[in-house]
Parts: sequence; C-alpha cells; structure tokens
Amino acid sequence: MDFMYLPVAIQTNRYYVPITDTLYPTDILYPTVIGLENLVVQRKINGEIYRLMLNIATELGQPEFITYISGSYEIKANQRNFLSLTLGQIGDFGGAHPMTIIKALNMDVSTGKVYKLEELFKPGSNYVERISKIVAREIKERDIPVLEEFKSIRPDQDFYIVDNNLIIFFQLYEISPYVAGFPYFSIPIYNLQDIIVEDGVLNRMMGI
Repeated sequence: MDFMYLPVAIQTNRYYVPITDTLYPTDILYPTVIGLENLVVQRKINGEIYRLMLNIATELGQPEFITYISGSYEIKANQRNFLSLTLGQIGDFGGAHPMTIIKALNMDVSTGKVYKLEELFKPGSNYVERISKIVAREIKERDIPVLEEFKSIRPDQDFYIVDNNLIIFFQLYEISPYVAGFPYFSIPIYNLQDIIVEDGVLNRMMGI
C-alpha cells in the first residue's frame, strides 16, 4: 500500500472572537491538516486555509454595523495526494438577509501547491470557452434565473473537485439574484479530457 495516497488527517479548529472585543463577533470552524511527514508542506497548507478563512471574514465585516460572522467548512475531495475543500461564512448585520461567501481551496498535499483553474488545463487551451458553453447550456436547461445574459466564466472562476467531476460555482449575485443561491455546475472531467494537463490533477482524480 502506498501510504502517500491515503487521505490526509483533518482536525477541526475554532476561530472565536466574542462580541465584547470587536464590531465583528466571530465564530468559525475551519480545518487544519495534521500528521504530514513534511512539516513545511503542512504549515504551508494550513497557512493557506487560515489566510482564506480570515480574508472571507474581513470581506463580510461591515464597518458601520455590528456584524455577526459564523462559518464552517466542507471537505470535497481527500484522496490521491489531493485535498479540495470549501470555507463558507455568513455575515449577519441586521439587514433584510445575511450575506454568505463560499470559497474553495484545491491543494496538492505532497507539495502544498494551490491550484488555479487555469493550471488544470493545457496552456493556450480554450478552457474558458468550453466551460462557459456548458454553463450557459445548463442555465437554460435548469431554468436558472440570471441578472443578465450569461456570457462567460472568469478565467479564475471558483471551483472544487468531487470524485470525477469539476464543480464550477458562482457567488451570490455574481450571475443570479439572491433567491437563486449559489449556482453550481458539475462537469464530468472526461468531457474536458482533451484539454486537461497530462499527468495533472484532473487525470490523477480520474485514476489515470
């Protein structure tokens, strides 16, 4: 058995700031990776998670209002030296409805590398156009309400990976009204196989 390909161990930590200390009382559960042989890589991964957790909380904070921030996380993939997770937080500042932000991290646990969407595909490939066409088709098929006609994903669009699927998602109000929530689009990796990086993370997740 190759122990390098076993799932990494995850520990839940709590980031807590009481209301008496700040305008932003905060209670967030976030993950840390433990037990890696390479402690430098482990620190790098945990540093990326911690920074993203704080960045989301900062974005949610409203300077003119007391903002109650809470959050948690979900592990989407933890296999084959790859960890994909989302950090979600809600900021409640007494408005009509709270604001929610969900961000993803996609990391190689052997090196600590954080993948951008463009790095999953061959240089010069038309991944933006390919994925945008799939998203546009699903918007029509699923009758997803949009704020304006959908044209394209961002080159750095939010994503995570589950099993053999690339999940593209959008933030609240990014393409749809609040009532639509977070639009998610699940794309089987084999539908993009001709443009993904050879020996890259998507091939790895398919077991190739």
